[in-house]
Amino acid sequence: MGKSRLAMTTSHREPAFSLQLGKENRQLGHTLWTQSNQLLYCATADVFGHRMTKMAGCGTRAAPPERCKEESNPMTKAKRKKWSNQLFAGVWGAALAVLLVAVIIANAVALNYSTIITTFFGHTTSRVENGDPTAIYYESVYTTDGELYQAGLDLCEQVEAEGLVLLKNENNALPLGDGRKVSLFSESSVDLIYGGTGSGSVDTSTAKDLKTVFEDVGYEVNPELWNFYKGNHDSYTRSNPSIFASRNNFAINECPAGEYSQAVRDSFARYGDAAIVVLARSGGEGDDLSRRMDEREGGGTYLQLTTQEKEMLQLIRDSGAFGKTIVLVNSCNAMELGFLDEARYGIDACIWMGAAGQNGLAAVAAAVKGDVNPSGRLVDTYAYDSLSAPAMQNFGGLEYTNGSELDNLSESYFGVMTQYTGKNYVVYQEGIYVGYRYYETRYEDAVLGQGNAGSYDYAATVQYPFGYGLSYTDFSYSNFRCVPEGDRFTLSLDVENTGSVPGKEVVQLYFQSPYTDYDRQNGIEKSSVELCGFAKTGVLAPGQSETVQVEVSREELRAYDANTAKTYILDAGDYYFAAGKNVHDALNNILASKGLTTADGMDADGDAALAAKWNQPTLDTVSYSAAATGTAITNQFDKADIRHYYGDLTYLTRSDWTGTFPETITLTATEALKADLAAGPDTGEEGYTMPNMGAGTDLTLAMMIGKSYDDPQWEELLDQLTADEMVRLVALGGYRTSQINSVSYLGTTDKDGPAGISATLVGGGTKCMAYPAEVVMAATWNVGLIREVGRLIGEDGLHGGVTGWYAPAMNTHRTPYSGRNFEYYSEDGFLAGAMGAAEVSGVQEKGVFCYIKHFAINDQETNRKGVATFSNEQAIREIYLTPFEYSVRFGGARAVMTSHNRIGATWAAGHAVLLNDVLRGEWGFVGHVVTDYVGTPVYQSALQAVLAGNDMMLSTSEANENISPYKNNARVMTALRQACKNILYTGANSAAMNGVSTSTRIVSVLPTWQIWLILFDCLMGAAIIAGGAGIFLRCRKSRSAADTAARR
Repeated sequence: MGKSRLAMTTSHREPAFSLQLGKENRQLGHTLWTQSNQLLYCATADVFGHRMTKMAGCGTRAAPPERCKEESNPMTKAKRKKWSNQLFAGVWGAALAVLLVAVIIANAVALNYSTIITTFFGHTTSRVENGDPTAIYYESVYTTDGELYQAGLDLCEQVEAEGLVLLKNENNALPLGDGRKVSLFSESSVDLIYGGTGSGSVDTSTAKDLKTVFEDVGYEVNPELWNFYKGNHDSYTRSNPSIFASRNNFAINECPAGEYSQAVRDSFARYGDAAIVVLARSGGEGDDLSRRMDEREGGGTYLQLTTQEKEMLQLIRDSGAFGKTIVLVNSCNAMELGFLDEARYGIDACIWMGAAGQNGLAAVAAAVKGDVNPSGRLVDTYAYDSLSAPAMQNFGGLEYTNGSELDNLSESYFGVMTQYTGKNYVVYQEGIYVGYRYYETRYEDAVLGQGNAGSYDYAATVQYPFGYGLSYTDFSYSNFRCVPEGDRFTLSLDVENTGSVPGKEVVQLYFQSPYTDYDRQNGIEKSSVELCGFAKTGVLAPGQSETVQVEVSREELRAYDANTAKTYILDAGDYYFAAGKNVHDALNNILASKGLTTADGMDADGDAALAAKWNQPTLDTVSYSAAATGTAITNQFDKADIRHYYGDLTYLTRSDWTGTFPETITLTATEALKADLAAGPDTGEEGYTMPNMGAGTDLTLAMMIGKSYDDPQWEELLDQLTADEMVRLVALGGYRTSQINSVSYLGTTDKDGPAGISATLVGGGTKCMAYPAEVVMAATWNVGLIREVGRLIGEDGLHGGVTGWYAPAMNTHRTPYSGRNFEYYSEDGFLAGAMGAAEVSGVQEKGVFCYIKHFAINDQETNRKGVATFSNEQAIREIYLTPFEYSVRFGGARAVMTSHNRIGATWAAGHAVLLNDVLRGEWGFVGHVVTDYVGTPVYQSALQAVLAGNDMMLSTSEANENISPYKNNARVMTALRQACKNILYTGANSAAMNGVSTSTRIVSVLPTWQIWLILFDCLMGAAIIAGGAGIFLRCRKSRSAADTAARR
């Protein structure tokens, strides 16, 4: 199928609207409607001297005004005193004036937000002349929308199937097999989490529920219990996070055990093959998860069991009715799961399912039955205590002690300070020790008796390590080999299915860098183990084997030296490679290759045969000091380091675990910091000349398709742009890029994600597949599968007329409590980068460009809009930038979305070093950069952004535009021209050009909703004029009657 976007923009159907009210609301609405009509009829009588009575069909009949006055008050027949002309004219004149003002305000607001309204209704602002339906540059392989939809359903189920992680399977409790009778427990069983909230929300109107998918695999589901939960769910509803943080109360609201009726309890035995318990935790945009729940739910954290959930598990155990108890973890954040091992609950098996998207739930039932063998692996470390990570000491809402002095940097509405603020901060004091890099490194140091590791007990700290996951079968590894070849290593091993059922295995490869005296002396930190490669086998039958081979670039071994070399280095010493079933298994294999055993303090013996050693003879500070682009790599984030302002603060170091373990940092903003927080852009014009604008050449953007970014003809094309066109293209980029008539650019429609192209937040009628959450995608450890997800998302874009996708998201699971962990891949940058690059490349194959987001260091939602984020150069580069870097360098990302937060004291979108020196200079990015949604101009300045290399504002309001006053400023207009080039280059090489040839011309038209607005204005204007005339006539009539009476 080769659909032209031009055809789509003229053939859409207008959306239908419906208002769904409850019974009580309908009755109330009827009463209000009746009473308002009575008042309206009688008011009309006062104006025109007659009454328009009850409407029936299309007819009306006149009635005497006296009767109207009597009937308007059914409680009395008394005659009301007639209003004086002065009173009547004053009241109704004021009413008409209010109506006029309301219409004017409505028009101003509508026109101010015209871009988002156009997107919401799915309308167009252009007419195409000389369109060419044969000019298809990106073509769909699906003939119909139905074919694509079915392919999406199938792929959604496959992703969930391969992302399911089997955490526990005592005595092979799973799979249950055929024809079982089961009971589904918890309020969440009838209210599953399919995605996140905010821009990550998922339309689940067509998704199946848990009962249905189990019935689809031939199971009988306890109807008494199901109906019990459905019937009381209004009283016991989980509170999901809102994009508006102030509305969140983070309640699970599980039904207390005492509420289960005897009839419900009696039903257990009839459906007692298994109790299947759903434990759900939601995340969402706008807020992080609560670390203090209501005392009625136990007063713990959101990631712990509530009192009522414990009662439910105890009820199941005490009933004695169930052969097995299975837990499904419906959470994208790493819950505390220690209860799985508590004998009092008797839990036999547990599957982590994450958020399954539109059709992934079918895979969950199939896995429980045995039609699917779980092959997912965890992408985060699951600790017994979710607060034990060092990052938790500095996470969430922290405010400078003198924050009131920074109120000038905050946005205030009606005197109430909002979350758009300059008075908050967060310090990543843990440095590189995020997730397993902390837990595993401290474990090795405890085993080796170094680094002041203290009485660290890994087994009591970590329940499930990064990369953990079981299978219904068993796999063995053999013949591990490591072959250095120039600038890379080839790692291989043989995998054999030694169990009794078919399955897939994930081969995980890790390395260890030497932690040297040079590192200790120069403040370089080293994780004891890091992921450097992985692969997923095909389905292996029992007894079948496969040789897995993975290439690892030597570049993966580099470390960043921020203090001495000020670039990447390769330390001298021994490097180890190891295969493992998870990160901890691999580390134990490395320790075994060093000759260590459980006698030395290891919690399990490793396998030295699955590890190999390679030696780097000398310290290398040159090989990785320049990027592939030729740009020198050196320190760029010194001012983002908290020590730039507070020199006595320290970061966590493995040289002294106990002595440097983070504590909550209290800061008073210094004068230097306050000055940097308030700093504006430099608009000095020295060295700049005003660019050409409005030239009469006749180039079109279609003529630039396929031409290199450096082609000199771009300059001729850019000369045609007018100042107004450039300002609009840059300043109004919310959910679309604006059309540019002078170069015949149709513009694009851009939509949110991250689980697929979504219209749930801003409308527009686009209906696309909602895939499982990114964290589930990463849990598949299957790069090829995620690339296919990308392709189908691109197909959705082709079929739905969407060319820009605000996804995928690349931030890091710094803590388990980040509200948006569901839409980020992992705690590990290598895994996230590999998945991100695969998804991006798949989407862009179809001409849909990806805005990888949120660039950068945006790893919490609390105070995200304006919070100053401090970290050191090594952690920024090795942990937080890695997923973005891989998606640009290896995935070819053509668009980037910056983040709300500040990096150090500078807003990410105004951070020229980040955008120009790193993104474009070091990584070679070619494309355009958009901000995150602009809700306030206080610190999200379009002027600052464009001067820093952020090309477009994700703004839907013209009120936020502050570039126009600088149309005569050579520096600003030069930056504006460069931004337009970046935007147009991306658009020219996308599906936005489908149907556009070199002879096509674009003409502006009013979107349909603006025609509706004009008609509405005409009606309101007519009503106001008629009302004014009625007042005049009534007053004149009354005055005439009074004069006549006086003459009598």
